Amino acid sequence: MSTQRLARAAGLSLLAALAAAPLAAQQPAAAPAGPGLSLEEAVAAARQNNPDMQAQRNDTRGTRAAMRAARADFLPSANASAGFGYTASGVQRFGSEVFGERPQYYSSNWNLGLSYDLSGAKLLQPRLARSQHQATESRIAGYEADLVMQVQQQYITVLQAGEQAAQAAREVERTREHERLANAKLEVGSGTPLDVRRAEVERGRAEVTVVQQQNTYATELLRLGLLMGVDLPVETRLESTFELFEPTWAAEDLVRSALENNPGVLAARASTGAAQTQVRAARSAYLPSLSFQVGMVGSVYSAGNIDPLVQQQLGGMQGAFASCNESNTVRAALGLSTANCAQFDVNDPVVREQVRRQVEAGNPSFPFGYERQPLQASMSISLPLFDGLSRERRIEEARVQESDARLAVQAQEQRLTRDVRTGLLNAQTAYRTAQLQRQVAENAAEELRMARERFRLGAANSIEVTDAQTRLAEAERAVIDAVYTYHKSLAALEALAGRSLR
Repeated sequence: MSTQRLARAAGLSLLAALAAAPLAAQQPAAAPAGPGLSLEEAVAAARQNNPDMQAQRNDTRGTRAAMRAARADFLPSANASAGFGYTASGVQRFGSEVFGERPQYYSSNWNLGLSYDLSGAKLLQPRLARSQHQATESRIAGYEADLVMQVQQQYITVLQAGEQAAQAAREVERTREHERLANAKLEVGSGTPLDVRRAEVERGRAEVTVVQQQNTYATELLRLGLLMGVDLPVETRLESTFELFEPTWAAEDLVRSALENNPGVLAARASTGAAQTQVRAARSAYLPSLSFQVGMVGSVYSAGNIDPLVQQQLGGMQGAFASCNESNTVRAALGLSTANCAQFDVNDPVVREQVRRQVEAGNPSFPFGYERQPLQASMSISLPLFDGLSRERRIEEARVQESDARLAVQAQEQRLTRDVRTGLLNAQTAYRTAQLQRQVAENAAEELRMARERFRLGAANSIEVTDAQTRLAEAERAVIDAVYTYHKSLAALEALAGRSLR
């Protein structure tokens, strides 16, 4: 009997030692030992590496090019051209007129010209391009602000998943402690195998929850890396922390800040400015336009075979030779001096050679024996009178777009005002919920302590302990959800207000 008493006393001492372990001494699961990552680093990486963000920024390249083109459009346009041609030999005709056999010809030409146009639309084009560029930049700023909010929300979600995994690990330790207590009671004869089996079931369920929460944490971390545009190691440690504080801002101040700083509203207003400029550009169609041109031309028209040209020249000289002889006969009869007709004698080889040399000298060399033409300059003015109401249609379409843009700004401002007020209410509600959930968790922890004490003393069964453990686990998870719901609502409110509220 003394041996049984000693064993029972030792068992009771063991039970007291197990029950004396304070609940607050349980530590969360150790943080990953990988590289650290702050919220600021995550946001900076997303701005730099996110593919969608980079694609949005590419749009500014087109608008910058449009601004440069609009400014350069005030410079005169210059063009240079060159061409080459060939005409076969044959009889040239024009209607019923026949101009005889023509040789083959080779031609080349060059053209250098300057032109300048000035119109109302051109005068407004730089302003229109600049307003469109500003609208694009505002739209990109809005997209970037939305990306920053997504990164903040996902960063908080990863922290929440990590806290849930740590809570699940603490729950495993509590179930193991209850399992040890149930085994100890069974050993001293004050417990039952059913109590042990219940404790083992609760411990198994807690271990399953740990595995699931760890998977959730890894999945959310991968989603964060996707937003950042990088591959995050599973061991990455999130270093930023968030304090729970009461939101005491005035709704009017937040609404005023949102209307002044919200990127979405700023982008809508920039679009309205671009639409207004588009209306002025459409109205410029009623203004006259001026056009100036200056050009220089050089050309070559060279015969491939000069024999037909020589024959034409000699044929003309034969008539001149006959006329000269007749004139000399008349002048001799009158006793006047006669002219030298030998220069027209085509039968003279010297004359024929002289004619060939003249034709060769007058035939320019192909392709670069250009003959420059006189400088040409012109100016014209055009005043549109009637174009079938096309101008009126374009002006009306531009006015409709401007009106739609103004209405869109009004609608967005109204939605923003409502969303800011709603977001503030959500943050205040989340704060009060987190405070109440913490009280519930404290009460649940005290309930579990009392249930364990009653179970140790034999005043309660294991069901009471497992129920208390379940309620404490639910309360701890509710605290985590409430706290991070508050931080998410605060991040959403910051995105609406367009500034930091922490």
